[in-house]
Amino acid sequence: MPAAPVRPAPPVMRVSREADEPDDGPIGDWQTEASNLVRIRLCGTALCGYALDRTTRDLGEAVLINMKPKTDVRWNGGVYSQDSGNIRYGTIELKGADKLRVSSCALGRVYCTGADWVRVSHARQRVITQGQPRGEPRS
Repeated sequence: MPAAPVRPAPPVMRVSREADEPDDGPIGDWQTEASNLVRIRLCGTALCGYALDRTTRDLGEAVLINMKPKTDVRWNGGVYSQDSGNIRYGTIELKGADKLRVSSCALGRVYCTGADWVRVSHARQRVITQGQPRGEPRS
């Protein structure tokens, strides 16, 4: 009995995010108020943020450390202070699809300061598997 012909897999098409689609959370690239770039990505079950080199986009030092989810839009963990060289308690909180509030605290969480970061890119693109386009006969 002859073998059945093998059909090729459907093509994969990459599409960018539409404006009305839900957000992936804070994962992606962000511009700080000081115009630095930070890439936030998964690190185990938490989120971590790394300074990015402006020309090569290589990851640099960690600035957000082990940020664990507190709510759907808020994470708690460590924030590296470049000024003091210390890691302080901090939070990140989504204030919209493209705005992130980053806060760090000193003196036992008594004195806290914050800054707003703006998203410059999403980390992932959605992948849609599309079947054979309509209008073409199936073989």
